[in-house]
Amino acid sequence: MKVSKEIIELTEKIKKYRTDTKLVEELKIKKEMLENQINELEKSIKILKLNTIEQNKLLEQIRKLEENKKKLILGQETLRKAYSFIVTTPNEASNTVYGEISRELSKVQEEVLICSPWITYIVEELSNFKKKKDKKKTNLKIITRLMKEDIEKGIIDLDKLRILKDDFNAEIRYNNDLHAKMVIIDDSVAIMSSANLTRKGLFVNYEAGLCLRDKTMVNKVAQFFNDVWEDSIPLTENSIKLCLQGKEEERPQKKHKEEFGYIG
Repeated sequence: MKVSKEIIELTEKIKKYRTDTKLVEELKIKKEMLENQINELEKSIKILKLNTIEQNKLLEQIRKLEENKKKLILGQETLRKAYSFIVTTPNEASNTVYGEISRELSKVQEEVLICSPWITYIVEELSNFKKKKDKKKTNLKIITRLMKEDIEKGIIDLDKLRILKDDFNAEIRYNNDLHAKMVIIDDSVAIMSSANLTRKGLFVNYEAGLCLRDKTMVNKVAQFFNDVWEDSIPLTENSIKLCLQGKEEERPQKKHKEEFGYIG
């Protein structure tokens, strides 16, 4: 039986349709798979973005913590430099009153303010100050005591005071109520201790004090010095003569505590 041409063509079309349908189904399945993969990738990207954001936040927190740590270390170092404990002891010590005074006097630029009831040991340490004073205008002010019994005991050295006055052009005043011991240098360092500026006070006795570099505190110490300065008497040869005769000069009008601005 002869198959007609039309039947053959129809058969071919049916085969082709079946093949195309199969391909369509396969493509549909592949499309669904790709869509699923894309969805999974999009989810992964979102998670990755979230993780990146969280990671960046964490890194920022770490950076801030590192900055705070550096600031804390800097603050501790500044505080350590601003306040240091100093001593006098017959034994060896690292931070001594004399060592700190000597070190700071070697760096002086413009001004030294000294306050001590008894001064017998400081002239040599001021040699660097004298060299700078010879080159430019500098300022040296000293407050001490002037009492006959102290001179007789040798705890006030008149020759040293004369050297300070004549060779160093120091302005010296005396106040027999003085008990404070301070050295203020260039308005940047204030050294306060229980030690008088004597050999025993700087090398033999047990003494203690503080070296201040905090600007606010140094200014307060300098202001106190200036207040005592205003309440003290200029030291002259006549002052010494009267003292040795057991006589006293008239002091400036004594200030009340309220005028000094201190309580206690």
